[in-house]
Amino acid sequence: MKTNQKDQIMEAALRLFAEKGYGNTSIAAIAREAGVAQGLMYNYFDSKEDLLRGLLEKGFQGVQESMSAYNEPHPPQKAIAMHITATFAHVAGNKDFWRLFHAIKLQDQVQAYINTEYAEAKTFILKTLATNFKKLGYKSPNEESKLFFAMIDGLVVNHLMDPKSFSLNSIKKLILKKYHI
Repeated sequence: MKTNQKDQIMEAALRLFAEKGYGNTSIAAIAREAGVAQGLMYNYFDSKEDLLRGLLEKGFQGVQESMSAYNEPHPPQKAIAMHITATFAHVAGNKDFWRLFHAIKLQDQVQAYINTEYAEAKTFILKTLATNFKKLGYKSPNEESKLFFAMIDGLVVNHLMDPKSFSLNSIKKLILKKYHI
């Protein structure tokens, strides 16, 4: 575990939320898993909801980082290739986050937050992708961005459920080929 107590708490919460579900995980269980006193957790997080918000924000930062190639003066195809590579590396290195995210995005207790924060992230992603697909000359860049987004999202879910059948490396190669990269 990391020496930073806040990081320890976040890692423990992420593991427990991903394994047991958000609603089935107590603050006391997170404190035990993190090896800290329950009261110490409140130095960093006001509530379990605040802790979840912190985890989601951190995960969404990784998504934004995976899209950083679009902010550079790369040719559009290279930007897509860099985005795909960074996205699959992020998923491979953060499976607990993605399990949590996909498991909770439909849970009543967190939907209000997810709908707000995820909607903003999704809008940013779709707009960025559409701009790139427009540069590539796609006739319907907005629709292509939705297809691309849904394809990546669905592949992540399937990889998390069945990593042997949905290998990130082989799928990445196929997507790169589809976009002529």
